[in-house]
Amino acid sequence: MKFNGALVIREHKGKVFYEAKWRDATGRQVKRRVGEAWLERDATGEWRPRSGRLDDGCMDEKSAIVEMNRLIIEHASLVAVSSAPAAVTFDELAAVWLHHVEHVDGIKPSTLKSYRYMLGAPGDRARKRGRRRAGARIMREFGGQAIDSITTTQVESWLETLDAEDISKRIVNTYRQLVCSVLEHAARRPERYGIATNVARLTPKRREPDPGVLDFYEPEEVAALARAARAGAHRDPARPAVSQAEVDERRRADDQDAALFIVAAFTGLRLGELLELRWRRVSFERATVTVAASWSAGVVTGPKSRRPRTVPLATPAAAELARLADRSWFAGPDDLVFCSTLGDHLDSSALRRRLRRAQDAAGLRPLRFHDLRHSFGSLVVREVDTATLKAWMGHAKLTTTERYLHSKPRHTDVARLDRAFSGDVSEIDPRPTAPANL
Repeated sequence: MKFNGALVIREHKGKVFYEAKWRDATGRQVKRRVGEAWLERDATGEWRPRSGRLDDGCMDEKSAIVEMNRLIIEHASLVAVSSAPAAVTFDELAAVWLHHVEHVDGIKPSTLKSYRYMLGAPGDRARKRGRRRAGARIMREFGGQAIDSITTTQVESWLETLDAEDISKRIVNTYRQLVCSVLEHAARRPERYGIATNVARLTPKRREPDPGVLDFYEPEEVAALARAARAGAHRDPARPAVSQAEVDERRRADDQDAALFIVAAFTGLRLGELLELRWRRVSFERATVTVAASWSAGVVTGPKSRRPRTVPLATPAAAELARLADRSWFAGPDDLVFCSTLGDHLDSSALRRRLRRAQDAAGLRPLRFHDLRHSFGSLVVREVDTATLKAWMGHAKLTTTERYLHSKPRHTDVARLDRAFSGDVSEIDPRPTAPANL
């Protein structure tokens, strides 16, 4: 082993000794006295080895070099211990990671809220309106444990316990990815956290079911949904109106819900984008609506694609927006298009419940609110190219848009097939012929 040290001769109070000098791993210069040197000066004043046997406690150059190397090794071990990162637990690392993704990566507030819930400690309160405590699946396994003690085998065993629970493979993969992301933050900073390998990354992902066919409402079903909402059939029967003023207020809210369902299905806007839509973003002259912001977990953010987009307004959507624009309340440029009676943002959870009751009243199958966006994509893809649809829907990747290609065939597909098979088929015998050897 090679040591980068220098042996220096010093003289002090009539005694000669060796001194070692080197720089340690931190770059700091270190000096250590090695021992008394068995040296004397010659006639020219230069140092030379003394004659005779070494006195006890004295060193020649060779033994001084050996001792210098020992001192360097000893000091290096002390530096390594003092500079080694303190043991960091998984929950401490998770807190640092959450701060990083919030303030550095700038993830959506709704995504951050989901991460905080999944990384919650045992005993934490459930989500809003939840009936059970948070599952705390991650912290029950890794909370309080030093990250350098977590092994791939442990993570694999934990994932196997999730496999046995009544949750989908997609959710199991979500939990796996979250643990991977937390540990990856440390693995990319080994000098700080003391680990260089992300052990969770070595575990296999679960195979998820192949995506099914997108379900969506046809235009006449969207119309039926809006009629049920406008008739107030989606209202909770346990809460009857107590005054005419309240009746009028509910009628306005019902009309707004109906308009919201139609605009969602015929513009493809996401729920958060609809809840943050302002009247200044609606242009009746150009028949367009501009998506420039979104409402996410109680915070105004940018669209999911992080870029504004402009969507054309089909006649049904434009008519509903025009009806709302004629109201005498909250119709200014900076007012919300879809708002509460106080002009605030609508409660997304309450809106979803009203949607479900309107579906039941209209006799429709229960689809999610997001499936109204799928209605837009599945219907419009029949008439426009995927690149145009991608821009209107604000997709980051064309592959996301292409899933709508398999929803339903275009109007002209059958005619194209008929032209392809338009040869003379009169000689084809439609009766099946049994094999001769039967």
